Amino acid sequence: MGRTFFKIFTFVVATVSVYAYVGQMVPQFEEHPPAKRVITPQTPKDELVPLGQELLRGKGGCLICHKDTETGNERGPDLRQAAVKAPSRRPGMEGDAYLLQSLKEPDAFLVDGYPKMMPSALKPPANLTPAEIKAVVAYLQSLGGLEPSVSVTDEDVAAASVRNGPVHKGRELMDTHGCTGCHTVDGEGGEIGPNLTKVVLRRAPQEILGKIADPTLWTAENFEAGIMPPGTEIPEGDRHEIVAYLASLSGVAYSATGAASPWSHEGVRLGLVILVFNLGMLAALGLARRSKGRELS
Repeated sequence: MGRTFFKIFTFVVATVSVYAYVGQMVPQFEEHPPAKRVITPQTPKDELVPLGQELLRGKGGCLICHKDTETGNERGPDLRQAAVKAPSRRPGMEGDAYLLQSLKEPDAFLVDGYPKMMPSALKPPANLTPAEIKAVVAYLQSLGGLEPSVSVTDEDVAAASVRNGPVHKGRELMDTHGCTGCHTVDGEGGEIGPNLTKVVLRRAPQEILGKIADPTLWTAENFEAGIMPPGTEIPEGDRHEIVAYLASLSGVAYSATGAASPWSHEGVRLGLVILVFNLGMLAALGLARRSKGRELS
């Protein structure tokens, strides 16, 4: 009996050890939703500045074309000078009013030497709310050494920018990853890069997929090379979703997970771990039964 117990114990320990080892290959995630920072009329002006900085550098995607430090992109005006020069841009218009209009209606006034290329901050890819735009203006004013003069109202909070109807996941991902900051798609976006609405009629979906990961593969005619950043940091699944969306605009069928390896999915690997564990337990049970049978015979 003692030998049978020892065999079962040894086998179970070995099985659990294998389970523990394989389990190390499965990434462990503990996800927490980001803290929701709501801008209200009661938000102090000194808090609007860091909120505006976060929006400008993140959700707003402003640094794709502008810079707010010594280094950065220069396709658009230097944002460190925006608030200082704002009062002189349009006679009779206050500086904060000019900045607000520039963000909401960038085509209303173009700075000399810069082309028409900026989409409204109220639309994709930024999709800022009026309250968020005022936070960005507060940050721009602080960059120029000015005291923030904008005030968030109840109307700003209520007037959220909402897109009508269902949205393709690939379209949302294009906004998330900043694609529409440079490209126009289905009537929305920037004009730094080519219009992507009918891109699958010019390039096969797999070519577009490769272009997202490696922009050096080719450069569209009449557009500057070296502007588009590599998309290797964009998850593979997101890249497929983006291409699927672009294909759908021209009625082309495309599987968003067509080239993705099934082994890259955490669920598959977890399933393998569970399978190994259960097979081990069945083997241990079978070994115990055979040992008991030999002892009885």
